[in-house]
Amino acid sequence: MTLLWNFIILILIVSCGATPLRGHRDAKVSYSYVDEAGTFTLNRETKLIDSKLVTRAQLLDKKGGSGRLLEKSVMLSRIGSIRNGSTRLLIVRPQASEYTVWIEGKKYVSRMQLVPGKRAMRMTLESPETKWQGTSEVPVPKAKYLCFFGQLPECLARSNLLENARVLEGRRFDFVIVWDSYPYIQDLLTKTGQKLFERAEVKFDGEINGLFRYIVEVDEQVISYQFTKSFELVKVAWVSQGITIAPPGQEIVEDE
Repeated sequence: MTLLWNFIILILIVSCGATPLRGHRDAKVSYSYVDEAGTFTLNRETKLIDSKLVTRAQLLDKKGGSGRLLEKSVMLSRIGSIRNGSTRLLIVRPQASEYTVWIEGKKYVSRMQLVPGKRAMRMTLESPETKWQGTSEVPVPKAKYLCFFGQLPECLARSNLLENARVLEGRRFDFVIVWDSYPYIQDLLTKTGQKLFERAEVKFDGEINGLFRYIVEVDEQVISYQFTKSFELVKVAWVSQGITIAPPGQEIVEDE
């Protein structure tokens, strides 16, 4: 067990006696994850205790029923608020993450942690490649809203961006994505994840078959998210990357 995961566990233990935030329901859901390499199983688990949002994800190989682990991640963010004129905005602030991927049988690890007292994210890389080793600090850009990419559904919902975009249909809301899989995402995906922080936009795209659909635009690419009316994630379609995420049996996401 890594130091970062120990840190996250400690935070949760300290908070165990606290009451979860109202309106939140912890979730543990399995999806079918489809890309050009085949069909896999994506397990996502989210917990919210006090003001701490924790998301864990695992991508498993379904071939032969082995359930071989291909990727895993854990992300910790803190929910708070900032002043905006005479009002306050609810925000979600990325605090720490750990991402592990196996590429051609070799292990690659990326750990991030917000540096106390500094507007910077400390990134530690462990890999068999020299270019992806060591520790560095990356300045955090000024922005009201920041979200780990792997925690995007919960972050956008908790920041009220999904609700605001639905009410103000047609308006785009700006935020910053933190690529928790950086820098390995550059090898895993095409023409994306060039920087740790990337500016993005989200807008409401209508109601389809009882689900709310939202469009996220980042790095000149479009990702479609579908949610229940209580903002629980149902489907994802990232056409340019050939990726769809859906409940088992609904792997083919049509352009509805």
